[in-house]
Amino acid sequence: MRTRIEKFEMKYGYFLPNEYKEFIKKFGGDTQFGSCRFEYTENIVNNLLRIPGKMNFNLLPFGDIGNGDYYCFYKYGAGIDDYYVGIWLHETRNFILLASSFKSFLFKCMLDDIMSINLIQDDEDYGITSDEILYRARILKDEYGFDFDKAMKLQSELDYHKLMVEFDNRAIQSLCYLGRHYLFDNFKDARGYLEKVIQTVPYYTAPYYILGKHYLLSGKNYKSYFKNALKTSLDLTGFSYWEEDFIEIPEDVHREILIYLEEEIKYDPYDAEYRIYLAKNYVKQNEYDKAMIEYNNALYCTEDKELIKEILINAHKDTVEGGLLYLSRLIESDLKHLR
Repeated sequence: MRTRIEKFEMKYGYFLPNEYKEFIKKFGGDTQFGSCRFEYTENIVNNLLRIPGKMNFNLLPFGDIGNGDYYCFYKYGAGIDDYYVGIWLHETRNFILLASSFKSFLFKCMLDDIMSINLIQDDEDYGITSDEILYRARILKDEYGFDFDKAMKLQSELDYHKLMVEFDNRAIQSLCYLGRHYLFDNFKDARGYLEKVIQTVPYYTAPYYILGKHYLLSGKNYKSYFKNALKTSLDLTGFSYWEEDFIEIPEDVHREILIYLEEEIKYDPYDAEYRIYLAKNYVKQNEYDKAMIEYNNALYCTEDKELIKEILINAHKDTVEGGLLYLSRLIESDLKHLR
């Protein structure tokens, strides 16, 4: 007999990581590790957590922070391991890529708990004791064999991101953090971190912006990086209002970049109609993955309900045509529940 998660996977064609399924089977919903409160399975399989018309349709939420921000899987392919884990920011609708596997995300949860101990000691109203936090972190250490002793030596955000990249060499936001940090002290390593992101997720804005800004301030040729940055996602930029993930990416980074290219670039990167035009062109070239990025960009640019519906209808048609079944059913659900 199929489990609820298996029924969800068959219905939506959106296959969840085995590590997640094993975790949720053992620990269940309403479980807290790090800043993530894991949702009940029922809410996930019934697709109650997505926000139609506002949320990138590659995303499937599985946990929350309690303020409207959601931890999500970001599915970029049909394979069971074709995903990232990150956080969707409800105030700005940005999505930050944090880990390349669910196990890596749990490692981050352990680090988050350990990093929070000092805050708890400083704030009597935090609502949980440091002993309870350590107990939680040790559960993950015992279950997954994480290096708890090494993690306990964390002293700074820099140490935190170094450990993340040591554990997961595709921890995208941490790679960007290290790249930005080392720009002036060790440019070779800094560029290596940022180029790694460009090679891995070429539509993530942060590495282009960081390198372009560095070249601009150094009086060198910055335009190629800025031009490539304008081709990236509008919501997967690296912007964050959370301190641990903050890497000085402006919220409207594409508009800032345009200031330096205004003599060469004449379009508005936040024009939804222009993004739809780009999506349709990619469809003509059978580049459906790129088309989906542009449809998501178009969603990001508008609050107009009729235009949102039009975007979803076109995106759904093109996912079916392009064989992106792991997205088509989620978009179909968004259309059904769009308000």
